[in-house]
Amino acid sequence: MRSNPRLTLLSDEDRSELTGVLTRVEAAQVALAAAEAEQTRALAEAGAFAARLAQGSSSVVRDRDMALRGVAAEIAAAVRLSDRSVQRQIDSSFALVNDYPATVHCLEKGLITRAHVAVVEDVGRRLPPEVKGEFDQLAAEICLDETPGRARADLEIIAERLHPRTLTERHAGAFRERKIVRYSLGEGMSELRSVHSTVLVEGIFQRVTEQANEVIASREPGSGDTRSLDEVRADLFADMLLTAVPSLDPTGCGDGAGGLGAIKAKVQVVIPVMALMGQSDVPCDLAGVGPIDADTARLLAGNSDGTWERLLTHPVTGLTMAVDQYRPTGAMVRFLKGRDKHCRWPGCRMPARTCEVDHNHDAALGGRTEICNLSCLCQRHHSMKQFTAWKVKQLDGGVIEWTSPTGRIYTDNPPGHGVHFSPEEDVPDDLWVKWTTFTGEFRILDEPVDDPHAPAPF
Repeated sequence: MRSNPRLTLLSDEDRSELTGVLTRVEAAQVALAAAEAEQTRALAEAGAFAARLAQGSSSVVRDRDMALRGVAAEIAAAVRLSDRSVQRQIDSSFALVNDYPATVHCLEKGLITRAHVAVVEDVGRRLPPEVKGEFDQLAAEICLDETPGRARADLEIIAERLHPRTLTERHAGAFRERKIVRYSLGEGMSELRSVHSTVLVEGIFQRVTEQANEVIASREPGSGDTRSLDEVRADLFADMLLTAVPSLDPTGCGDGAGGLGAIKAKVQVVIPVMALMGQSDVPCDLAGVGPIDADTARLLAGNSDGTWERLLTHPVTGLTMAVDQYRPTGAMVRFLKGRDKHCRWPGCRMPARTCEVDHNHDAALGGRTEICNLSCLCQRHHSMKQFTAWKVKQLDGGVIEWTSPTGRIYTDNPPGHGVHFSPEEDVPDDLWVKWTTFTGEFRILDEPVDDPHAPAPF
């Protein structure tokens, strides 16, 4: 496919027009954020006013609720909203202003969006009051550099590490609540819902998605099968639950088994080294999904069936230290997927396992096939790099620098450059680790071994 010159080489007139549009959008965003912050502060003040009205009452809780209803009704009538909706907004705003002042300040200055604030509020809701102040400071810092989607993944990990009870403890209790429930939707349809371990649910979803894509790819022209990806996934899901082996398998041949049954989920589990060694219960990361408890992560680290991809991370820097396999032709790809974890376009959360490994400086233009010139890009952003005027290069440390058609520069740091916590135990200055294929375990080494595959010290 040829590139369109109009898209890859903007004229000065085009660049000036695009710059003007960009300037207006930025100004509007700053003004909108400031207005939303002002509204949040005003609603919080309404909540404080209602609380003051109830002071000294013999039934403070009841009278505060009545006062809040009256204030909410006053505001609702003026702005033409329901009083229940306004009362919920007052409660939310009061909590935001008091629990997350740094986040609200960043919104007020136009440095983040209301979507960022919603993520901070949602993730922070599970934390006890005594740690919300620290969470607020860390959350505001992360939101300055990330989109709401990417920020959520980092904040989930931070919230788990700040919680006074470990995720391992809380998961043990929650796991006993696993269940399957069904709901009638009418018109002969029902919903089946499974509440289970995040790791297992993610594995199920990935496997059925891979199988559905295989079904769609193997369709014969004119077969009349026009099912969408969602429809095929639902059909395969029901079929496997009822028969254990998919019968809707167009890859089968005669009486032989088809290929869908051989498709397995591929899930990355990021494990801090001290958690892997059983010396810490810090939460681990199911890449692209969120935190999982250390017990589950350790169990998966010992699984050698090829389903779980184990990434061992440094306990201080958070950067990838080692992977569990070494293949000369695939080592670079495995390293890049471990380093990047997701597409390297700023803000994109597409998992690296579904991305393409791309030359930052095109190979056709002399770019070399080496780690410092490769990164993971999803199909959308790979195509954008190829067919538009956006330019990209890789800086030291795996930092990706994007230059927009108007000349603006945006940088994307590899995961692991955010906020990190000190390990719970002392970590040697020179830490060596090796995946031992024979015994199937990670070992911390006192000194390097004479092995070309042994990782460098940290």
